[in-house]
Amino acid sequence: MSGKPLGVGLLGLGTVGSAVGRAFADRSRRIDAAAGRPLRLVAAAVRDANRPRDAGEVPITTDPHAVLDDPEIAIVVEVIGGTEPAGELELGAFDRGKHVVTANKELVAKEWNALHEAARMAKRELRFEAAVAAAVPVIAGMRGLGAVRPRVLRGLLNGTTTYICSRMEAGKSFDEALAEAMAAGYAEADPTNDVDGHDAAYKLAILISLLEGRHFHPDNVRRASLRGVAAGDMTGAAARGARVRYLAVADWGEKATKARVGPEEVAADSLEGQATGPTNVITLESDLVPRLVWSGPGAGGDATASAILGDVIQIARRSA
Repeated sequence: MSGKPLGVGLLGLGTVGSAVGRAFADRSRRIDAAAGRPLRLVAAAVRDANRPRDAGEVPITTDPHAVLDDPEIAIVVEVIGGTEPAGELELGAFDRGKHVVTANKELVAKEWNALHEAARMAKRELRFEAAVAAAVPVIAGMRGLGAVRPRVLRGLLNGTTTYICSRMEAGKSFDEALAEAMAAGYAEADPTNDVDGHDAAYKLAILISLLEGRHFHPDNVRRASLRGVAAGDMTGAAARGARVRYLAVADWGEKATKARVGPEEVAADSLEGQATGPTNVITLESDLVPRLVWSGPGAGGDATASAILGDVIQIARRSA
């Protein structure tokens, strides 16, 4: 291992940020070995410095700009979520010559052009593997498919809704299944983004943008909520040899890309039908490669932190 230590700063220390902090504390040797140089978590910016956290011994500040201005920090990891102040902070990081790693699917989906242009102008990297499917390396996989012409992309992009559907199949009502998902940490205190399809639409828009090489705005994704699904829908689907899942679909027709997210019936023996808990499944059909499938845990702090650290390590290796 060679090279001077590369500093990392965190914006946000919630579930995902804390998992990143624990990983730096518990497996620094493994991270350094993978990066080929020492990586150090220098600081984390939080809203409430008094809130108890399980994130290792990372120094905490309530001023996010202190992270951006720290000359020791070369990579900024943004896990605040939402578009503001996250957007202003990511652009500020690029202005200061820092690389950005983010799990913020809403910001990447909505501000695709602005973020990529800022990264290009700064000659720094923007990486967002954790924004779609957490630990499942679907972003890396699709980056390598620039030559293919996509035909259909379909799958389960939101682990919360997959969990809810699988629990409803076990006899729970929608409200009971949602409460279980919240208690298990798969759903936020406000589950609107998950159950009304915003989260899946952001992720689908990101994948379409990658495959098309241009921005596909999430407003162009048609959404249907999971809230209207009842126990009778589950039993009716089962009688037909099917199951209900919250499906994301992009169809590349001759004139325009059509995209939708919402509850649909799938074959019970399909990959989507067999998925339970927070599992994500993504299938891509294209001209050169008839069928590619990605599957794995798509929710949870540790799974998301795994993808973030993978991006940080890749930047470190390229910066050596």
